[in-house]
Amino acid sequence: MPRAHRLFLPLAFATLLSAAPRRAVGTTHARWWDLGHRVVARLAEPRLTPHTREAVRDILGGQSIADASVWADNIRQYRHDADRLHYVNIPLGDAVYDPVRDCPHGQCIIAAIEHDRRVLADAGTSPEERAEALRFLIHFMGDLHQPLHVADDGDRGGNSRTVIFLGHPTDLHKVWDGELIDSSGLSQADYVEYLLGRMQSLDLRALERGTVVDWAMEGHRIAAEHAYRLPADGHIGRAYLEANRPIIDHALIAGGVRLAKVLNDALAGYRPGSAAAAPATPGIYTDREAAAHLGETATVVGTVAAVFRAKKGTVYLNFGADYPHQTFTAVALAPAPSWTAGLDSLVGRQVGVHGTIASYRGRVEIVLRGREQILPPADAHSTSKSRLNR
Repeated sequence: MPRAHRLFLPLAFATLLSAAPRRAVGTTHARWWDLGHRVVARLAEPRLTPHTREAVRDILGGQSIADASVWADNIRQYRHDADRLHYVNIPLGDAVYDPVRDCPHGQCIIAAIEHDRRVLADAGTSPEERAEALRFLIHFMGDLHQPLHVADDGDRGGNSRTVIFLGHPTDLHKVWDGELIDSSGLSQADYVEYLLGRMQSLDLRALERGTVVDWAMEGHRIAAEHAYRLPADGHIGRAYLEANRPIIDHALIAGGVRLAKVLNDALAGYRPGSAAAAPATPGIYTDREAAAHLGETATVVGTVAAVFRAKKGTVYLNFGADYPHQTFTAVALAPAPSWTAGLDSLVGRQVGVHGTIASYRGRVEIVLRGREQILPPADAHSTSKSRLNR
């Protein structure tokens, strides 16, 4: 059944708030969806062979494995076809995975990982398909090691199980998605360093062994023996936190070690440079690629499908399709300056938008501060190169 997919945990792609007014959004504490995925990726990276490391760089067009790890959550609102691929509903009271019952029509994380491994290993895969499969695989290997993504007690993997965690109301899935991790107080860099230290005393070769099903059932046992062992009143305190923090640490380590193993195996036959997925010009991406490059200052090229003007003056240029199915949005914030008056003429035209690619409430966008950020397609490549090389 559907559940909120955060990771170790979540994702979102390109859609835009329509008439809802924009306002400053307060910073929320780190969730496993971001911190956990990035930690898993960073733990995997030093275990990649030189060949795999070069292959990953080639396929992702230079994007880091850590940045790629959160792509699948960043496109979630756009790619609903992948919603069921972030988890598998293995009943908590069952100790055996039944693909007919738990993964109907191949719609679960176990089948998705196996599919993406095959895509990566297939020499006939197109660059676009290979890049997408790699980004999904990196993410799903993190999700697989969040115990409540592989177990269900009739509560949507804990999403419907209300608990009180350290005095505040939440749900069990959120606790394991990130609140246990967040309670450590460590930055991403410090957490990675701490876990790398712990790895020195572990048998990492033993962690590599097993199948995707074995790894899923390992998480299922953790859910049954630890995550769902709750006080009758649902109040989770320090005792629960201290008992389960080492469990989370070990799951992150296992996720990193196994991600490296899966990538080394799947990409063993890949020839870097043979079908690179990098854009023809660095710093220029299509509207569909923008979500994979959050935080970069670049040029996004695509066709304007619609222009929407909110009552308070904000102007939205939706690319690829009209709201809510757009792939990317360029936004001129209210009060709209005079230069936005002619933007309606761009509908149906291919243009480039230059600026910093950002995510606003899960929607991928560039904020427009001047008309000069909108480039005719013929100028997009040269203008982007000159600006990026300053």
